[in-house]
Amino acid sequence: MDHLSKKQLIAELRKRDEEIARLNHELKLMHQKMDLLIRRMFGRSSETLHPDQLDLFLLNLPDELGKVEASSLKEADPVPQTSNAKAKPRRERWPADLPVIEEIIEPKEVQEAPGQWRFIGAEVSEQLDYEPAKFLRRRLIRRKYVHRVNKEAPPVIAPLPAVLQERCIAAPGLLAAIIVGKYCDHLPLYRQESIFENRHRVYLPRASMARWMGLAADWLRPVYDNIRTGVMGSNRGHRLHKSRGHG
Repeated sequence: MDHLSKKQLIAELRKRDEEIARLNHELKLMHQKMDLLIRRMFGRSSETLHPDQLDLFLLNLPDELGKVEASSLKEADPVPQTSNAKAKPRRERWPADLPVIEEIIEPKEVQEAPGQWRFIGAEVSEQLDYEPAKFLRRRLIRRKYVHRVNKEAPPVIAPLPAVLQERCIAAPGLLAAIIVGKYCDHLPLYRQESIFENRHRVYLPRASMARWMGLAADWLRPVYDNIRTGVMGSNRGHRLHKSRGHG
């Protein structure tokens, strides 16, 4: 009798060990599932998971629990099916109905003797300008002329005014607004990009604005040097210089 009781006890212990191992395995799977759910709900978009990935961990759970959890996940947070990525259409940098201000520049030779020249065409270049609370396109038209009498003379056209950078679309008014917005109104370039697009339908990438800021800084360097020379040359500048230990 004692011998049979010992065999039964060993079998019962083995059975319980198997049950404990099974429960530990299910507990491990549940922890993995919870980690994935947390990543899916609160992680970055690059870390989000498709429900089918979670189903892989539900396969080894008890049948009833797995079915309930899988169905509730798909119903509670459906993930849209992604299609093949298509090339995005090129976005317009500004709306077609943006107001236009035209400025005509005549060559000096034509201004001095307009009757001697015949108009044959024009070269048009545009810059994007800005006035408080509105954008406008500043269109610069440089007319071309040929001499009426001297047929061998080459056509004449007025030179382009000085610009911040060749083919730069930013006019001085727009540059001033961006600089004031960044350093006086404390608006970072990414926020100005959003304001221009949402309020005025004008798309100006922050990378372009950052490049313009660097060009403007180079242009304004002589002004800075002149101010600095004046400040350091004054009595206050000398006191400041001495206070910093420069003699």
